[in-house]
Amino acid sequence: MKEYYIWLLSVMGAANPRSLRLISHFGGIKQAYDALNAGETGFLKAGETRNFKKASLEKAQELVEWCNKRNYNIVTIEDDDYPEQLKHIYNPPILLFTEGDIKGINDSVRINVIGTRKPSEYSFKVAHALCSGLAATGMTIVSGMAVGLDKCSMTSALEQGGKVIGVLACGIDVEYPRGSKIFRKRITESSGVCISELFPRDSTRPAYFQYRNRIMSGLSAGTLIIQAGEISGCHITAMHAIAQNRDLFCVPPNDIFDPRYFGVIRYLRDGAIPVFNHIDIIKEYIPDITETLETEPVSASPHNIERDTSVAPSRKSIIPQSAPKADYTALNEEQSKIIEALKKKKLTFDDIVKKKLCTPDKAYEILLDMELDGLIERVAGDKFQLTK
Repeated sequence: MKEYYIWLLSVMGAANPRSLRLISHFGGIKQAYDALNAGETGFLKAGETRNFKKASLEKAQELVEWCNKRNYNIVTIEDDDYPEQLKHIYNPPILLFTEGDIKGINDSVRINVIGTRKPSEYSFKVAHALCSGLAATGMTIVSGMAVGLDKCSMTSALEQGGKVIGVLACGIDVEYPRGSKIFRKRITESSGVCISELFPRDSTRPAYFQYRNRIMSGLSAGTLIIQAGEISGCHITAMHAIAQNRDLFCVPPNDIFDPRYFGVIRYLRDGAIPVFNHIDIIKEYIPDITETLETEPVSASPHNIERDTSVAPSRKSIIPQSAPKADYTALNEEQSKIIEALKKKKLTFDDIVKKKLCTPDKAYEILLDMELDGLIERVAGDKFQLTK
């Protein structure tokens, strides 16, 4: 049935909750295909109608063959290898393009590890210690393949012979971040897998990171935030985790006055589980081996401190707070220029380049970083404004 799901993805687009509604309405994916091709297209929006006129099973089959030649797999929501936890979130992906071995993905506890792309030395040490410990006990590390703490967490797990899952904000055949193909190969050669719900050659877009974040948290039993400022893409993932009724873990800040850690403080106040070493996470999922694990030395951990787990904080007690005000103190020169200009009025990409607010060949990357950090947002007219 892969070609039918590819056809539907062509029509509806990625992360469209209407895809599953359509399947449910007609009683199955093939029935939906037959109904739409018989003229029952009233369900479709204008853009979906345009896509429908271009989509075909022949094109879908060509993509299946193209993926086979490149050793990419396609897993639909009907398949046994589709992650069980992911099926039960709001708006699960109807299919996943995968590179590596997804078989057995349902057999291990998965922890989603997230954090800033520009971590402190302390956070690097913490990420290495925690993910090494988790991997050594058989847990799978899920992360978003970004630079910084994403890559640190996955590398640390691989060094312990652990399994990792990389969730992409681009197509499986696109190299983002730059230079990541070699790292992806290391993941797949270690029995891990990289996955994407996007078509293989889809380049990254800001919206795709939000799509990815719901998959990262949905795949996992819990999400661990290692470092996040007040304005951070980590908050999007945290909100998904809370909405999906997943556990939320946070590493207490190295310095409570350092704004680089302000993002985790609000979650800890609202009931997130504090993490001082990997045992704090393991206890939540494997209580029957807690005593054995606690007798093992954890020399790499910066805080080998026990906590009382007789009354564990409930994830259900976490109440999302209103978004904090942006802190512009840690911006580089080009980002500061863009912020100052946007304080006056909304600007398009071309406006920003013409005003020489940043180096033209780096403009897209800089603006994307600022969007992901929650500093700016796109609005009507393809203009940028400061995030409200």
